[in-house]
Amino acid sequence: MQSLLWSEARRVFTLNFWVAANTMGIDMSKDSFHAAFDEFSVRQFHNTEEGIDSFLAILAEQRMRSDETTLGVEATGVYHLLLCERLRIAGWDIRVINPLLTHRLARSSRRKLKTDHADALLIRKALVAGLGYPHTDTPQIQTLKAILAQREALVRMRAMLKQQRSAYTVRVQVAGVTPHNGFQEILMVLKTQLQTLEREMANHAPATQRLPRTIPGIGAISAAALVAVVGDMRRFANPEKLTAYTGLDCRRHQSGTSIHGKGYITKRGNAYLRYILFNAAFIARQHDAELKAYFEKKVSEGKHYCSAVCAVERKLVHRIYAVWRRGRPYETR
Repeated sequence: MQSLLWSEARRVFTLNFWVAANTMGIDMSKDSFHAAFDEFSVRQFHNTEEGIDSFLAILAEQRMRSDETTLGVEATGVYHLLLCERLRIAGWDIRVINPLLTHRLARSSRRKLKTDHADALLIRKALVAGLGYPHTDTPQIQTLKAILAQREALVRMRAMLKQQRSAYTVRVQVAGVTPHNGFQEILMVLKTQLQTLEREMANHAPATQRLPRTIPGIGAISAAALVAVVGDMRRFANPEKLTAYTGLDCRRHQSGTSIHGKGYITKRGNAYLRYILFNAAFIARQHDAELKAYFEKKVSEGKHYCSAVCAVERKLVHRIYAVWRRGRPYETR
């Protein structure tokens, strides 16, 4: 019995040692990145084409193979994208880690260091622990993300200008004059630019966008946002994983047999995607009999209006997952 336990312990130790030896954490910033090759060796590189070339050259010098090594980076807005794309093209397995998860690891650590060197080691530790998701974004997906980000910024700008135009209208009415209205002209330009961007969105991953659009409530903007944010649906083993990724899963505080408080959603995922899906759920429950009945059932149970719509939103995510994974349009029951 002891020999079996010793054999199993040795196997687990060997496996963990192999995983750690073939894992690298990379801390990204605007101008540079730090790569933790092991628990002690951390090197700095410029976050440029030349710096990435130097990094790849060192990987080759150390005989690190792309089919045996996993690289991990923390999601940093846009600063990690150049490195991820270069590594993806070169065939490396690169995983992106949610900064919230590394922050939790840092809080649990006894050493409260906050340096690029320490962060690279922390990201490597997170990667060894199995955290992160594969970076699978193609150039088309990256372009779609850029277009959506630009559209979202222009929509916010339009909302702000509309408020300013309303205040301006009140002022000139009180004054009894009609001076030049620059707000109106800019709003017309924004309208044209938004229409151009929305036409442009349809040209990227069009076949993938068509599938979710067959689901009631999912329009052109919703479909484009889904494709841009989700990327490759194959990285989600089941619809619950996708629900958690969007931040629509419920969190609970439990101790023993007691559950304390309400099950609020975690909100850990992409806030823009949740906003898009909430609007889609609002429309879907008006036009889909099954979702309408489900919404009314939740309201009759005493759920708040927004909680009931969130429940419909989760149902919608399950439909999106099924349609996307099967590769077939949605069929009304």
